[in-house]
Formats: sequence, structure tokens, C-alpha cells
Amino acid sequence: MRRNKWLGIGAVAISLGLAVSACGTTDNKSGGGSGSKGITANIGVMGALSGANASVVIPSVNGAELALSEWSAKHPDDHIKLVKFDSEGDPAKATPLATKMATDKSFLGLIGPAFSGETRATKSILGGAGLTTISQSATATDLTLEDPSPTFHRVIGYDEIQGAAIAKYIQSVLNAKKVFVVDDSSTYGQPLADKVKSVLGGAVTQSDKAQTGQTDFSAIVSKVKAAKPDAVFYAGYAAEAGPFLKQLRDGGVTAKFIGGDGLYGADFPKAAGSASDGAIVTCPCVPAEKVGGTFAQDYQKKFGEAPGAYAGEGYDAMTIYLKAFESGAKTREAVEKFVDSYEGQGLTKTYKFDEKGDVAAENVVVWSYKVQGGNLVPDQEISLG
Repeated sequence: MRRNKWLGIGAVAISLGLAVSACGTTDNKSGGGSGSKGITANIGVMGALSGANASVVIPSVNGAELALSEWSAKHPDDHIKLVKFDSEGDPAKATPLATKMATDKSFLGLIGPAFSGETRATKSILGGAGLTTISQSATATDLTLEDPSPTFHRVIGYDEIQGAAIAKYIQSVLNAKKVFVVDDSSTYGQPLADKVKSVLGGAVTQSDKAQTGQTDFSAIVSKVKAAKPDAVFYAGYAAEAGPFLKQLRDGGVTAKFIGGDGLYGADFPKAAGSASDGAIVTCPCVPAEKVGGTFAQDYQKKFGEAPGAYAGEGYDAMTIYLKAFESGAKTREAVEKFVDSYEGQGLTKTYKFDEKGDVAAENVVVWSYKVQGGNLVPDQEISLG
């Protein structure tokens, strides 16, 4: 396979001397090895665990912890540890953290990176080390379609799919005829905005750019007021989207407001205050109450709060690694072979990764969420047909 061939080249190039193993299965069943008994390993998780955008990441980390705790109770002879690395979503801070995991052979996998920018900055380091990564929330299209890594996978759909869904929601549900589009100039926000604009076409009356860390949006607010749109779409993260929406409302703009998954978390309504009420946020993630079973209740019991952004996806990512260990995978190469060929039903969707690490488009789901009283409440699944 192309991905395993790249893995071999990368591993030799950085001289990690990884052991060769014939373990790894083609499905979610145990077998093909000695089983998980007695394995000791670390799984890393990296993303914004603090700061203004942490609410987009922490629920998925909790979901992974829940999966591991349930599994560990049934496998007392195994010692799998989830090790947290707080990059704050910053590519510059993520790079040395990725290097640390890449050079520490106790790490057999990584959940994350959580954001697209930090993923782009680190995937050559992680791929070169043969360290399997399963991102729960990095959605930038180019991460797989334009510049794939030999060990990168993700359990959510990419922004080409999300962007088309957002545009469809704006047209069909919001019935907006005039749309103002703003992005944060980031490697996540700009491509997402571009996709929305390409689908909306002539309905986009105007567009503008913000910057990461921006706090004064008065110039953009003035342009939006002059354009008199029916809807404003913001592609970026909560740290900027919150004050932007607040300033829009303070400036008298009443247009419907919609943002992508970078806004999905408690940080967005917190930053926007009462101005966020009625705002729409989309996410290629499934509401916890829709995944079935007792996941939502188990999460609430363990963490004292309802599951948030990508919680189910974090659970699924960890579960895939745990099934790799059950199959007998005890090296990076064996884990990578298992994940590459994995097929199984998770909480949020059916998984089978293509050669670039994406789940099948027909298995991707995109939901809209509405802010009500400071909470993100499931609105509807957006049909991708």
C-alpha cells in the first residue's frame, strides 16, 4: 500500500529504528497477534487545552478518556496512558510537542492534532516518525487531498464537504438572498469561506477578512451595515467570532449569523454574550444524544457536564487505537497497518479510511446547532445530497 510504503521510507530517513511487525488486522476483531495482554504504551492527544478556543477541543479529550477508562477496566493487565499536550492551537507551540512524541518510542499513536494549522505544521514530523495520528477535528481539505501524510487519519469530514453543507443551509434553511462572508485569514478559515462563497455564487454580496487576535471589528461592521445582508457567515474561531458578533449586534446589524465548527464550543457564546442567542454553528460532528447507547449519560457522570464538541469523535478515535492493541499491535508500524485497514462501526459513523486517511464521504455527517441561552442546541442534520 502507498501509505505503508511512505511509512517505511520516513522511518528509515529519521533513523528511529522501529521494529518490523506482521501484526495488524483488516477489521475490528481481535486476532493476528498475541492480543493486548501486558501491553504498555502511550497515546498522545494534542490541541488547545487552554485559551479562548479550548472548548472546541476539551470535550473530545474527555471522550477519549472515557473510552480508555472503560477499556482499562476490562483489561487490567494492560497499561495504556493518554498523555495530554497543550499546544493552545498554535502551530509554533505544536511543533516541539510533536517532535517530543515522534522521538519517544513509548508513543504508539496520537489523537489530534485538533486544529488544521497545527496539523499542517506537524504532520511531516509525525509521518516521518511513523507515528499514527487520528484527528478528531482538523477539517482543512488540503491536509489529505492536496498534501497527504503517510500516517494521518481523521474521523470527521473535511471542509469541502462542510462548506457545501453550510452554503446549502444558508440557502435552504435561512433563505438568505444576500450573504456577507468573513474569514479570519487562517489556514482553516480562508478555505472554508472560499468553499461557501463558491457554492453561494451571486448570493455573496460582499466579503472581508479579519485576523487572528483581532478585537476591533468596527471597519468590518461598517461594511456589513452598508451591505444590508440577510445573513453573515464567519469562518474562523470563537476567540474572534464572539467579539465580532457582539460588535455586529451593538452596531445594529440584525442579519442571521452562522459560523463553522471553529465556533462550536462554550467559548463562542461566552465571548459574544447575549448577542450569540439565535446564532447558528455547523459541525461535522454528531450530537452526543444522537449516538445511541449510554454515551451521553456516561460522559455526564464522569465529567459532570454534558458532552460537547467532538466528544463522540474523540471516543471513536481512542477506540480504534484500543482495538489495534487488542489485535496484538505493539509497534508503531503494526498500529499504522491496523488503522489503515480498519473497518468498524463507531459511535458517530461507520469507519473505513481511504488511502489518504479520510472516512468515506457518504459516512460524513454535518449538523447545525443553534445557540439558546448560552448553550449550543442541536438544530438539524444537514442533508449532503
